Amino acid sequence: MKYILYARKSTEQEERQAMSIPAQINELSRMGEKLGFQIDKVYQESMSAKKVGRPIFNEMLAYIEKQKDCVVVAWKPDRLSRNIVDAGMIINLLENGNIKEIRTIDKVITDNPIDKFMLVIDFGVGKKYSDDLSVNVKRGNRAKLESGGWPSSAPFGYLNNKADKTLSLDPPRASFVKKLFELYATGGYSLKDVTNLLYEQGFRTRGGFKVCKSKVHTILSNPFYYGIMVKDGKYYPGRHEPVISKELFDNAQNVLFGKTHSKKQKLFFPYRGFLRCQSCGCALTASVHKGHHYYYCTNGKGLCEAHRKYMRSEYLEGIVATALDSIYFNEEIIEIAYLAKKEKMANNETYQDNAEENIVRQLESVTKKQSKLLDNQLAELITDEVYGAKMKELNNQKIALEQQLQKIKKTSPGGFDTLEQVKEVFLKANRAKKEFLNADDEKKREVLKTLLWNLEFKGRELATTSYKMPYEALAKMPENDNLCAMLGR
Repeated sequence: MKYILYARKSTEQEERQAMSIPAQINELSRMGEKLGFQIDKVYQESMSAKKVGRPIFNEMLAYIEKQKDCVVVAWKPDRLSRNIVDAGMIINLLENGNIKEIRTIDKVITDNPIDKFMLVIDFGVGKKYSDDLSVNVKRGNRAKLESGGWPSSAPFGYLNNKADKTLSLDPPRASFVKKLFELYATGGYSLKDVTNLLYEQGFRTRGGFKVCKSKVHTILSNPFYYGIMVKDGKYYPGRHEPVISKELFDNAQNVLFGKTHSKKQKLFFPYRGFLRCQSCGCALTASVHKGHHYYYCTNGKGLCEAHRKYMRSEYLEGIVATALDSIYFNEEIIEIAYLAKKEKMANNETYQDNAEENIVRQLESVTKKQSKLLDNQLAELITDEVYGAKMKELNNQKIALEQQLQKIKKTSPGGFDTLEQVKEVFLKANRAKKEFLNADDEKKREVLKTLLWNLEFKGRELATTSYKMPYEALAKMPENDNLCAMLGR
């Protein structure tokens, strides 16, 4: 007879295994020496027996079918199988005489009704253990998600903290993730372009390899980076630190799913992606003629005559510079308004407390709505579709409120940090035109990304200018506004 030893452990960490593979082999070999038989062949495998398809196990069964008169030696029956299909194959080989005996550390199983009945029970217990473990793991994962934790491996840009089971930012990669979203959201780069551009700047996996285009697509599609975790189709607010804002994520989605079109750029055109045609709503594109950059309507709908109106980049530079005049304020007035506001805020330090209390009340209200929504779903008063849609909406509200609360808590009492930021916004707007005119093409684009959403043209004339917040608010202030009115705003 042939004595065949099969040793198996799951794919878990070694320290979590009841008996390692080397330990199983050593113990069973000693048992053979005591009983007077020698192991002829050893099969060892690091794979779960819960599902069908273990290659080494199948190789062993094929060997047994050819050899016949075999004795299978294993630490316990559950090392052989934890699923019904593999269990049935073992019992079938036992009944056909291919397996004469199954020897474990504490029993001998032969082809008799009692032994086979007990073997079926052992296999059933093994399957029940696997099923219970799966249920418990899913329950634990769900509980962790509901408390804001992430139960799986950290997404790209984050690290698993083994000490407290939390996530922390992976600084070099997290900064690249943020830059990835910012570049792609402009609509001026394809997935391939942004992948290659960041690779040249040092964007790598933890193993030092290039991040592939499909991985970049996965990152851009994952709401995890603005604070929302998705698992099995459900949304959970996370406790981890967001890499980007929800606004930036939404802008990237608009490009990714075709609401804002991105096309491959073989040449660098600093204004592309910021210009639109008011007549048809299409974006303006650019091309090179005789060494000059010309911008014109794409006429994507085939109905626009304005696409025949070409504008040279030098002409556009003057138009953009003029548009930046709308957010210019005298630096002396900015300083006077800043000092006056600072003095007023020194006498009113309750602002932050009131703001925090208001947001906390809103958070409590959202939490109560979530709890009530869950009760209605459990009571089958609403459908799963309605529950999912409404819960997603409430989760988005909650994450937005939590981000607002974090920002408020980071400021000093009375909002002095915010005042400094407001002053910086005015100063940046004040210096924008000069910075733009003195910059190269790449820097010009960076200025536009900071300040503008788009410029709409009617023919060759600027029709409307849309600024990003808070510069949109500055642009709406009357040109002849007095100091008192500015302080009020």
